[in-house]
Amino acid sequence: MPEEAVQQTIVNPLYWERLAELHPTSVCNRSEAIYHPSREGFVLAVYNQRYLVLPRPRKILRMEWHDQPSEEEVPFFVSLMILAYLLEVKDVKLSHTWVSEKDLKGGAMFFRGPHSLDMRALEERYGKDPEAFLQAGRELGGSEVLFGDKGFSIDVFPKVPVAYVLWKGDEEFHPRVNVLFDSTIEDHLPLDIIWCMVTETTCRLAAGHQG
Repeated sequence: MPEEAVQQTIVNPLYWERLAELHPTSVCNRSEAIYHPSREGFVLAVYNQRYLVLPRPRKILRMEWHDQPSEEEVPFFVSLMILAYLLEVKDVKLSHTWVSEKDLKGGAMFFRGPHSLDMRALEERYGKDPEAFLQAGRELGGSEVLFGDKGFSIDVFPKVPVAYVLWKGDEEFHPRVNVLFDSTIEDHLPLDIIWCMVTETTCRLAAGHQG
């Protein structure tokens, strides 16, 4: 998926065309989405919500708790992430081995400069409050992992967990937040979409727990 895609505000129509051409069973087997025959679309878990992806009308709708789709606009990064996942995810099981972005093929070069994974908003907000950091992760559907002073893992997609780890600050050291990925993520998503996903997730966390 070309890097230019992340600079647009409308998802490239080619992604929709590719998805419409795929057999629903193949998509569901790879992605763990559920096909909705009457709506001719896929229901996919994203964070702690569900989205209805409709290839023909080219729409993505967030599902309400009463199983009705909401007509609210889905953010661009979320739409791009969802389509990339449905198109690219492989039939591969999680390795349960956490790696950093620099461990991914090409990651050390890609995740720098404008594509660095900027954690400053989280460090400023939660750097001295690890419990609030953990609670923000839980509110996004995460579960605690025993890394750093506090950490949690969020299933952004069924096959794409992402871990956030906080080392709290003190008089001597600034707080630090790192992101970790299951090593299989590079089987499922290209680097530019991983960057989009982390950017979206970080924004949600930074706007999270209010104490």
